[in-house]
Amino acid sequence: MVEVELKPIQKGREISSEGYKRVEKLPRFVEDGISYWLDSPNGRHEYTHQLFRFPAKFHPPIVRWALGNFGRKGSVVLDPFTGSGTVQVESLVRGISSVGFDIDPLACLIARVKTTPMKPDRLTDVLNQLLTLLEPYKQIRANQELIPGSDITEEQYLTEAVGLTIPPLSNITHWFRYYVIIDLARILWAISQVEISELENQFFKVCVAAIIRRVSNADPDPVSGLEVTSVQARKNATRTIRVFNDFTNKTRQAIQGMSQLWETSTQNGDKVSVRVIHGNVLRLSELLSDTSSVQAGFPLVVTSPPYCRSVEYSRRHRLEMYWLGLVENQVEHINLTHTYIGRRLVRASDWNEEVEFGIKALDNTLDQIATQDIHKARTVKNYFHSMKNVFDQLNTVMKRTGTIVCVIGNSVCCKVSIPTADFIAELTSDHFVLKNRFSYAIRNHYMQYGLWNGDGIKQEHVLVMKPK
Repeated sequence: MVEVELKPIQKGREISSEGYKRVEKLPRFVEDGISYWLDSPNGRHEYTHQLFRFPAKFHPPIVRWALGNFGRKGSVVLDPFTGSGTVQVESLVRGISSVGFDIDPLACLIARVKTTPMKPDRLTDVLNQLLTLLEPYKQIRANQELIPGSDITEEQYLTEAVGLTIPPLSNITHWFRYYVIIDLARILWAISQVEISELENQFFKVCVAAIIRRVSNADPDPVSGLEVTSVQARKNATRTIRVFNDFTNKTRQAIQGMSQLWETSTQNGDKVSVRVIHGNVLRLSELLSDTSSVQAGFPLVVTSPPYCRSVEYSRRHRLEMYWLGLVENQVEHINLTHTYIGRRLVRASDWNEEVEFGIKALDNTLDQIATQDIHKARTVKNYFHSMKNVFDQLNTVMKRTGTIVCVIGNSVCCKVSIPTADFIAELTSDHFVLKNRFSYAIRNHYMQYGLWNGDGIKQEHVLVMKPK
């Protein structure tokens, strides 16, 4: 047995519920200004929530609280930052229709699959067809008896790649071993060979996307970006990657989740609709012009906007987007990168520096950041300007008696604390009245931002607002 020297835990990693009101779940009537400690922050692994490990994912227990308090069966909820569709899944199983927006093409694909009930028996039948097609290639890989950390030769790779579609990802062999590239391409080839509907095709492709990071050379844990860390490189040297097995296990797990969704959704009949829109939320009103719900106004908005300068989604999802053909080349990917709200870099050409907020605390915060890094200050300023625009547009599509439940976390830039929730509450005050506000703390949240490697606690703020 190898002895491991334990390093002392740094103070920033301590986990404590001191100062929080400890509850198993949020009460129906929360106390204004109270901070809650959720003993079960991540909720149950139900339905299709576990289909894809999406960074900074909205927490189902918070969504359930919002829908339970402000939603009603037969109504429509809007999420302008739908991400992987947590709000929409929870709405679907409660008989509430939904509309969701996202700029990230992978997020939209995942959200569509997660919110489309499919017969589990049919998916199992298709999986068996895929496994039959893949079995000969699985045997070839097994017979090679790859020792941990090894790979096939470049010559063998080129031979096996004939007839397969390899994504135009620059430096692809930096991110994947030769045989992993072949095995992923072989699975996608098999999906194209079976007779299935477009929705079923998307389901199995998302199952492939769900294992891409896991079978790559990249560190699977950091959510802020994509890199082959030195620690991961050492692990890769003695690591065996079984692509076919990972795909099979992931798909079976996904079918199990879909089975729950299918069973629950069939009870609601055809009365519930789910719409996922791939587009820039800054064009919200325009993109919703053909949606009947806009005429009457949305009675409920439940959303968790992106953090400021935290998760670089375009970079985090780069491998998956190339493998699924969601981006075709580097120029297309770069252009997409500069459309995300909360991105780390805002180009001078994309931004009007003359924008003023007229909020003293926000202006002071921006000035403090600017004295250290004007580029980061521009990014933070752009974030709040974009968020104000989003809420300005929400004001035009909401029912006047409606409710917004906005979940957001504070952040830090250049060691300057940014009370994001405070600023958003003030920025939106022209159109919305803050009716209630509380916070909650979670443990081991899958988001490495403002934490010590993801450990400790992270507090998020819930703003409950009504149109004026």
